[in-house]
Amino acid sequence: MIQEYNYLPINKVVYGERATSKINSIISSLGMKNALVLTSSSVSRTTSFNGFLNSLGIEFSLNSQITQHSPLAEIEHATEQYRNNDCDSIISVGGGSVIDAAKVLRYYHNIDAQQIAIPTTLSAAEFSHIAGYSLGGEKNGIRDKKITPQTAILDPYMTAETPERLWRSTGIRSLDHAVETLIHPNMLDVSRKAALEAIRMLASNLHERTMGSRLECQMGAWYSYWQVYDSPMGISHTLGKIIGARYEIPHGITSCITLPKVMEYYAELYPGPMKEIASSISGKRPEDEEPGNAAFLMKNLIESLGFHETLAKYEVGKDQADRIYGSIGNPEDWHRNLIEDLLNEK
Repeated sequence: MIQEYNYLPINKVVYGERATSKINSIISSLGMKNALVLTSSSVSRTTSFNGFLNSLGIEFSLNSQITQHSPLAEIEHATEQYRNNDCDSIISVGGGSVIDAAKVLRYYHNIDAQQIAIPTTLSAAEFSHIAGYSLGGEKNGIRDKKITPQTAILDPYMTAETPERLWRSTGIRSLDHAVETLIHPNMLDVSRKAALEAIRMLASNLHERTMGSRLECQMGAWYSYWQVYDSPMGISHTLGKIIGARYEIPHGITSCITLPKVMEYYAELYPGPMKEIASSISGKRPEDEEPGNAAFLMKNLIESLGFHETLAKYEVGKDQADRIYGSIGNPEDWHRNLIEDLLNEK
């Protein structure tokens, strides 16, 4: 069997405590002269962001208007600002919506522009060639190797003021990445090991608040997306995109809703990977685990982090079953049962 591994064009990942102190040397090495700094309103008010902004040694234009699910109108406004200020590059500081907005801007306006991505959550968008945006309450997406941010900076101090609920829920999103990587049979062994290590690192550190534990979570988010180009995500991600934009549910929370129930179905379909996942959380040997325990342990982990999320909590009624099912590309019969299970949870 002949297979392929696709590298994404990430030139550099700078990681560690105070990694953003390297920003000006990175900017200089990239030849950046005039950047659009893209962020959200909440991040723009943090001490860490303003300290970072004051340290920049180049001209920049600030846009702090990106909101949840990257509405296309906001990206168009940012694109106009990029043009009007003769920007040559983008520094995106924030969660997945901010980083994705920068990717979409580049895709439609200047795909070769340098992008430095500095995440404040655990969505791992900085390691992906995929960018999502919303239009009319529906999630849309683009995929292109060239939109992958060329440089990522992982600095736990930039995450210190991220609300705990957002930090932890996006950590569940990265656990979702890792789980849905492991169900695909053609992943490289190193990618499978990275995904399992991601689960261990995130499960062990999401409860903690030290800079060391936050960096461990950032590294875990990176490992969860190790072979993203070759690993189409599964039904948990598909449903997350549908319900997130349509019912205004944050990205991380969608994984809190879908992942444990999806893993119950995966226990029947992919018993081997589920035993490995259970092992990564429990610390037992995979051969001593049962496939069904993976969902049980994941649900317990999510609840221990303070999440008790259901579609009903977001006023998504049972009458939405057909609409959700109809939005899945190439749905399988068991997907309908899964959706009904999710809608029945209280």
